[in-house]
Amino acid sequence: MLKQIQIGFSAYRKATKFILKNKLFWFYLIPLFLNLLLFSATIYGTDFLTEGLTNWCLDYFDLEKGGEYYEAVGVIIWWFFYVIIKLISWIIFHFVSGGLILIILSPVLAYLSERTEKILKGNEYPFNLNLFIKDVARGVVIAARNTILQLIIMAFIILLALIPLVQLAAPFLLFMVAAYYYGFSFIDYICERRRLTLVDSVRFMRNNKGLTLANGSIFAGAIMIPWIGGLLAGFVAINSVVAATISICEMEDKNLLK
Repeated sequence: MLKQIQIGFSAYRKATKFILKNKLFWFYLIPLFLNLLLFSATIYGTDFLTEGLTNWCLDYFDLEKGGEYYEAVGVIIWWFFYVIIKLISWIIFHFVSGGLILIILSPVLAYLSERTEKILKGNEYPFNLNLFIKDVARGVVIAARNTILQLIIMAFIILLALIPLVQLAAPFLLFMVAAYYYGFSFIDYICERRRLTLVDSVRFMRNNKGLTLANGSIFAGAIMIPWIGGLLAGFVAINSVVAATISICEMEDKNLLK
């Protein structure tokens, strides 16, 4: 397991060099565009919902437009909903942003993983639209499945954290759970090309949990950075899927996979 962890972490250093050497850095433009899109949608969506809820409240309480208290009450209600919506958005994005990003980037990550393997080992995978759609669909399903399981296990750990002794270990356990399921998503693109079923893929991750944890830990760490974690995650995902492919190919060559 320690050997797998070492290979998993060292693959990240190799991934950055690999991306630059093989002129794959243009893939970083995709999460950049995604960040701009999400940022714009968040600003517009927050303002739209805040204005709508504020107007609804003013109408509901039948406040006369232009009356003595209309402007003052309107400002208070507006800021109340603005803060609440911002807080809810932050909580949702903090807990599900990793899975959401993996779902949105699934077509990109599937293609990049295949491209990386082709460069490393010369393995050719002739383009087939139906097969590509199937691979992307599996990536989406895996990311959604892992996000749901991750949230369930995390909720259970948070409940157990009410016990004083468990409370000390809770942050570490939460991080390990996130790292495992994120690593699962990145590595599964290779498992799909090896035509492993979902059950086989689950068994593969368990048998090679050191590699899975190491690969997902960088992405999990990035997500946990306050305020900017969600913005960095897309860029880290590019490196993570390349690192996953590099590490699997290396372990196959050394017969270290279980």
